[in-house]
Amino acid sequence: MNKKKILVVLTAMIISLCAVFVTVDAATKVKLTKKSVAMYEGDSIFLKVKGTKSKIKWSSKNKKVAVVTKKGKVKAVKKGRTVIYAKFGKKVLKCKIIVNEKVTNKDVIKNDNKDTIVNETTTKESITKEAVKEEVTTKRPSDNGTDNEEETNNNITIGKWIVMDLDGRYAIEGYHGSDKEITVPNELNGVKVWLIDSDTFMDNMDVEKVVVSYGIQIVRRSAFEGCDNLKTVVLPESVTGIGDRAFKNCYELDSVNVPSGVETIGEETFMGCSSLTSIQLPDDLEEIDSSAFNGSGITDIVIPDKITAIPSKIFMNCKKLESITLGKKTKSIGFCAFENCSSLKNIVLPVYQEI
Repeated sequence: MNKKKILVVLTAMIISLCAVFVTVDAATKVKLTKKSVAMYEGDSIFLKVKGTKSKIKWSSKNKKVAVVTKKGKVKAVKKGRTVIYAKFGKKVLKCKIIVNEKVTNKDVIKNDNKDTIVNETTTKESITKEAVKEEVTTKRPSDNGTDNEEETNNNITIGKWIVMDLDGRYAIEGYHGSDKEITVPNELNGVKVWLIDSDTFMDNMDVEKVVVSYGIQIVRRSAFEGCDNLKTVVLPESVTGIGDRAFKNCYELDSVNVPSGVETIGEETFMGCSSLTSIQLPDDLEEIDSSAFNGSGITDIVIPDKITAIPSKIFMNCKKLESITLGKKTKSIGFCAFENCSSLKNIVLPVYQEI
């Protein structure tokens, strides 16, 4: 009888110990070292799974964009997006990979003592097309935010900001925070900031107002696209380029200025900005790309005199547009420029025009 009691007690102790070990193992959080990474073509990084000794099976959703070895080494192949999977047992961890075209020193030229990025097909000072930024997560910054710095794959985390060093100056690459009002700094840790890169604030649901500090020259492609609650954007006079889709589908945006030095407004820049009823375009603006105001809430607008061509679909679906004054040098109007502008009553044409 005593032997049976002893056996029961020992069994219970063993079960209890096993339960403790299981609890301890479950309490250890298994995670990837990174959840998302921005890379350039040809770059490589190592991903690791922390919190488990299980064998990891690595795979890439799109091997044309990035590949991964059995040891978790990821190599960027060409521009695009993919997901790296880390599988062990029944669990799957994911890391989003965004690959950009490689930036070289020849992409940065000096024009009138101002450094400007240009693409391969243009020599204009202001750039509005083809960007190099995608979302990246490195180390979660501390809440007090300015001096916590970590460098990962050419990206540096400084407080809530993720930046990239481009020849001794920073490009804003990402933002970790939930602030409703954000001031984009022109300097971080003593280094000048001059560019807001592509997708930096894309789909940010928290921000309502953005003030860009003087000294920043370029707002790149889709920088604020899909910021549903963004209402106000203040751009400094130092800005010379606004990229394609920079403010696309910012449905609540009702106040934004276009600085006097901007020469080009990119494709679909204000497309879908249904709350934007008015905007003043600078006199030196030389080009507006297609669908720039497509589906916006613009009610009336004056096209600057340097604009020679009204592009296709520029005001398409602008159902509140009532009046437009074309510039003196306007010579042509693209197809569907005013399609579905059901409230349009007045178009002031220049003396000579070809339609």
